[in-house]
Formats: sequence, structure tokens, C-alpha cells
Amino acid sequence: MNKTGSFEAVIFDCDGVLANSEPLDNEIVSILLKELGYVISPDAVRIKSSGLTDEAMWALFEGELTRPIPIKIKKQWEELLIGKFRERLLPMPGVVPVVKRLWSENIPLSVASNGPLQRMTTILDILELTTYFNKRLFSSNMVREGKPSPDIYLLAAAQIGESPSRCVVIEDSLPGVQAGIAAGMTVLGYCPKGDVWRLNQLGIKTFNHMNDLIDLLELG
Repeated sequence: MNKTGSFEAVIFDCDGVLANSEPLDNEIVSILLKELGYVISPDAVRIKSSGLTDEAMWALFEGELTRPIPIKIKKQWEELLIGKFRERLLPMPGVVPVVKRLWSENIPLSVASNGPLQRMTTILDILELTTYFNKRLFSSNMVREGKPSPDIYLLAAAQIGESPSRCVVIEDSLPGVQAGIAAGMTVLGYCPKGDVWRLNQLGIKTFNHMNDLIDLLELG
């Protein structure tokens, strides 16, 4: 057993946990929706869509527009997003040394995201984190249902070869936390701007700084 005590593996969400990608995403979605006549701020986009799959996000906004969003807009969004990532994407503060520390302790690490696999791979490459996850990348496209369904976390545990009860999930959104809990895993809520989603009401521990994760995992 490693130094995490009762934990044998750590599974990270991607957007908002490893990568500070959400502000860029919300900014682009806001711009594109305005072109369709739906005026919405990037912050309102975040509140409405944080943690959702791409499909669920667009379905949400189609419902509010009461008409389909053209395919070309969705393709434009993906192209603009990857372009912005290559120009401006940064890791979440403190996450790189934390990932390196866990990796140095021989703790199996993986990423489970509601985003598509190609985008996740691009993000990790840009942040130079790919090596530390040993190709253990899991996308909602690989399971029947994305978060808040537990499917993606159960798949990650199976591929790692660990019982869900011995896995720790690091999440920053309500759907992600719900997915981790439903999978029977220990969930830690990363809340760099405070617990705006009231995650601690779900009975999980929350933390504001990545440095705190080392103590929460009892690595000392």
C-alpha cells in the first residue's frame, strides 16, 4: 500500500482542475451565442454549463434559443477553442508540482473528463503533463453516459485495476462530484474561488489551493 493510506489511485478531472481552460471556453461560447442573438456573459455560460458534456451544453442552449444551433457554429467553437488553448492555456495554480509529487510516489494517476479525448490530449500536451498519466485518459465518449453518471469513473477504476473504493477523485463541478460519489469513490472538491457549488453539502471535503491536496491525501 502506498502513502495515501486507504487510497491507491488518484483520478483528476481536466477542465478547471488540471487546466485553466474554462474561462477561454466560456468566452468563446458567449461570443458565438451572441452571433445567434442570445446575449449571455461568459460568467453566465459558466454557471449554466459547468461540468456538462459538450452535447448537454449545446442542448441546454438550444432549449433556451428554442431552435437548433447550426453545426457550423459547433465546429467553429471547437476550432476557436483549440486555437485559444495553444495561445493562452495555463495549468491551474500549483497543479503541476502536485501531479509531479504524486507521480514520484508511484501513485497511479488518470484523467476522466466529460470533454472529448482529442481535446483532453491536446490540453495535457500543451501543459506538458502527458507523461504523468501514462495514457490513462478517459472521456465521456468512451462510456454510455457522461457525468453525473458514474460510468466514466468506473471505467477509469477498471482500467487502473483498482476498486472504486480505493480511488480518489479530484473534481470542481457539481456533475463531476455527483459522478464520483455515485461511483463509490472518495471525492475531494477543488474550489479555487470558494465553494460556489456548495459541494461540501454533499458530504465531501473541499479545498481551495492545490497545495492542500498533498495533506488531504496524507502524503505529508
